[in-house]
Amino acid sequence: MKKIFFLTGILLLSAACVNSSESMFDGDNSGTGQALKEKLVGYAGSEIIEGGLLVKIDDRTAEMMEKGDSAEAAALLFKGNTSVTSFSPALSVQPANMKVAREIGLDRWYMVGFDSDMPARKIASQLASCPQVKSIQYNSVMERIDDGETSPYEPAIMTRAATAAEDLPFDDPLLPDQWNLINNGDIRFCANARAGADINVKDAWKLTGGDPQVIVAVFDEGVNYLNPDLKNAMWINEAEKNGTPGTDDDNNGYIDDTYGYNFFDKKAVITWKLEHGTHVAGTVAATNNNGIGVSSVAGGTGNGDGVRIMSCQLFSNGTKTDNKTVADAFIYAADNGASIAQCSYGINGGVATSDREFVEGIGSGANITLMGAPFEYDAIQYFIHPDNANCKAAGRNLAIFAAGNNSSLYSSYPGALPFCISVTGFGPDFLPGGYSNYGPGCNIAAPGGDKLLYNNDPEPCMILSTGDASQKNKYVYLHGTSMACPHVSGVAALGMSYAIKIGKSFTGDEFQNLLLTSVQNMDQFNDGGTKVYLGSPFDLERYKGKTGTGAIDAYRFLMAIEGTPAEIVKTKEKQTIDLKKYFGDGAEGLTYLGVECLDGASSSLGLDSTPSIRNGVLEITCGKIGSGKLKIKAIAGGDNLGGWDATGGTEIYREISILSRPFASSNGGWF
Repeated sequence: MKKIFFLTGILLLSAACVNSSESMFDGDNSGTGQALKEKLVGYAGSEIIEGGLLVKIDDRTAEMMEKGDSAEAAALLFKGNTSVTSFSPALSVQPANMKVAREIGLDRWYMVGFDSDMPARKIASQLASCPQVKSIQYNSVMERIDDGETSPYEPAIMTRAATAAEDLPFDDPLLPDQWNLINNGDIRFCANARAGADINVKDAWKLTGGDPQVIVAVFDEGVNYLNPDLKNAMWINEAEKNGTPGTDDDNNGYIDDTYGYNFFDKKAVITWKLEHGTHVAGTVAATNNNGIGVSSVAGGTGNGDGVRIMSCQLFSNGTKTDNKTVADAFIYAADNGASIAQCSYGINGGVATSDREFVEGIGSGANITLMGAPFEYDAIQYFIHPDNANCKAAGRNLAIFAAGNNSSLYSSYPGALPFCISVTGFGPDFLPGGYSNYGPGCNIAAPGGDKLLYNNDPEPCMILSTGDASQKNKYVYLHGTSMACPHVSGVAALGMSYAIKIGKSFTGDEFQNLLLTSVQNMDQFNDGGTKVYLGSPFDLERYKGKTGTGAIDAYRFLMAIEGTPAEIVKTKEKQTIDLKKYFGDGAEGLTYLGVECLDGASSSLGLDSTPSIRNGVLEITCGKIGSGKLKIKAIAGGDNLGGWDATGGTEIYREISILSRPFASSNGGWF
């Protein structure tokens, strides 16, 4: 593990404020041991970054630091401790919104640096007896949620059906292989592929492909901005791109941060030795309709639109990162315009089973299983604070996390925090992936891929996205909740884009509630049997009702943003919809003027004839999977419309959205 030292410093005075005892609180009933019990978050028995310690100081000492009285503050904290070499704000750059930072307490966090041969636990023991220190946190490690080895895309893996027959909206040549976006039940993906097991985005693209104002920060390995499908999808810091190399041209505290920042190596040069972050970014915003590579959730329509990707690099070549690095990245993303934090990292599900355990740690002494992360917790709070909303239409920024891949009955943290969104994964059969965590803390499901075998090839049922442009195969397969997560980030970005387009605004809670309830019911396909993952069967029953509200539905979410009700009907079967919910209890006695198909709905839904209305009930038969809006017109007050020559009623109408799927819930699709 790379050691991190913070060398800015102050001259530390030397007389004794703290007890230099080396004892830890294991069996230590002394004042020092008791103080450490009360103030320490976690314990050094788990993996930590040596050479630095995070401390939260009291208000008076923080005010002294803000006024420049660092020597006086040091005298209170470190007298007699010659091992301490530096004392500086924990965040590398001061937050832009200090009002919010102070409200959360981020300004109270400092990094104490010390000699490399001095154990962090010894410094923690010494600092614990100082009354000015309110809490102590080891700079512990966080891990990328790993999805296994990358599988390069090889066209020979699949025998494609004719593209024209699939009625695809974009000319990206690999779109027919992306079941996660459009799944017609083709057994090329897997023998049990189920039509409609996707994010229902095809018709959503008619409304918006994404707005460049919406920025998604990818917290991961670095994003390969040289990939031909990503080079036009990146957020660009124009001041740095057009500025002087080696200079902080925009005065944001970071030098040459053109596409984001490499927080792992503490430099602007972004690296991508592994393709995890690049793959995630491609699912969110690879450029659509450009005639090359893959399509994506929010990559536009080929007209210079599409959301933008900011690379916040936390990892390098699979190595672990630490709490301070993560916190720096969240502050940077909030302060530089990101509206969504796309996070495929965390701790294994089940290690922490409450917010308190994640924040404060679990156990003591030799029994420690998790060290707390209050500093990271505060940084995420800063990112999602309403005052820092970078898309005002959404009310606040969103932090979206992978639920984790260790098949645990708990979501991974930080995603399990109630103000974050935790995403589980399913395959092209619309059944949970055997890797996915589930249960408490898991909020919503999305395509994460699987390793189901068909013709001995597992790759087609995984997720295809962007890879390393320097390699022969610029596109690769991966699977896991890391791959599910960016689908929800992309759909959230589409929702923000559409809200901007139609001039709608929401509070943060309203926007998130609409997102988490815009879903399809995937539990209806879980018969409680078994499914095979990586050669081993697992029980599907354990997942029922535990993968979140349902599977994310992009079109339904945009309808919710618009305020248009949605109805799910079963494809190729005559369906009826009672109009009382839209026209009131008197719907049966109204005179209807007809039904109008809006924005190509007739083609999208495969309608051979215009839907009809009898006794207040709409009758419709959709010939294919699709989505579209209907405008139903009626008369309020009589059988005829009023006019200059006659007394009559007033025309009224309601618009409803129809989602034609191969399946329909008995409750009409509302969950």
